[in-house]
Amino acid sequence: MTQLTSDELQHLATGSQFLACSVDADWLAEAFQRVQMHVANGLSLPPLIAASQLPDDAHTVSVGFVNNGLPPSDLHPVGDEFVRSVRELEAELGVTFAGLIPLAGANINVIVAVETAMLLGVPVIDADQMGRVFSLLYQSVFTLAGLPAGPLAATGAAGESAVVRVSDPLRAERLVRALAGEFGGWSATALYPMTAGTLRQHGLHGTLRRNIRIGSILHSDAPLDTRYRRLMTEEGIRRTIHARVTDVTGLSRPAPPGQPDRPSTVMFEEIGTGKIVQLEIQNELLMLMVDGAVEAVMPDIITMMDPESERVASFEDLWVGHRLDLMVLPAAPEWYTDAGLALAGPDAHHILLRTRQRRQP
Repeated sequence: MTQLTSDELQHLATGSQFLACSVDADWLAEAFQRVQMHVANGLSLPPLIAASQLPDDAHTVSVGFVNNGLPPSDLHPVGDEFVRSVRELEAELGVTFAGLIPLAGANINVIVAVETAMLLGVPVIDADQMGRVFSLLYQSVFTLAGLPAGPLAATGAAGESAVVRVSDPLRAERLVRALAGEFGGWSATALYPMTAGTLRQHGLHGTLRRNIRIGSILHSDAPLDTRYRRLMTEEGIRRTIHARVTDVTGLSRPAPPGQPDRPSTVMFEEIGTGKIVQLEIQNELLMLMVDGAVEAVMPDIITMMDPESERVASFEDLWVGHRLDLMVLPAAPEWYTDAGLALAGPDAHHILLRTRQRRQP
């Protein structure tokens, strides 16, 4: 097994932020700094392995944050909350987990999986169940495969924990989301326990290595336009829009029942053409339109770059007059099947498609 290097860790964090720029960047930075602190204190970075490198009967589990649909709590993690959840789930099942995968293959949950694997002394598996970030934990290829989400374990900021004997992913979503609210805003959750053989059959593979590749491109010394071209040719970016923010309307309407909050609309003007660009947000970047035509919509991945600082942008960068580069890339093929679209497509996010048919991935 080959351990992650410090450079790969940095690339992994940047690539993971690129694929889910709507998630609070400060929390990802905190998790990254905790991993660096563990290394400084003598812990080794974990190996990053393929699911095929584990025996079929080895046990694996997903780890990730679940919040209560509000902005992140002031109660920040100490770092051992996920270890407790994993240990409690091991005790519940009578097994020892041989490897971890992130609940979502982007942003903080990737680094959380690295940190937890370090503390437990197990590998991180180069796979996940979303290939991006979705708002709801049941929006998973494991749900498409009919696999149970539980039993699961959840730990909060104050050290409170619970083991929930649940199998239905939708019911698991509701219970964990409620626990997160009671815990103070978030839950460190261990869920979707399964064997490596099941993971190999139903998971999305190579997603963490993809993040490392994206991060290495973004960290290269080449001019930004050259990096963008590499992202297009090597990583599937299908459109880049250079635009300036013209209007931001935040928290202007209630969230649909059962959906995390923070709905908003951001308007841009495309630089050079004057076209009107509209970005719809509901905790994630849901839909991108250009002059009324749908350019991208869930499950497509929409992300943002700040060309001046040459960094991944966030919601904090959405202010009038700011220039941003909007990018679109397809999600995993599983999300464009009929079942995938029903679970995580426009209807699942209560998106009303307007005017012309959206582009196909």
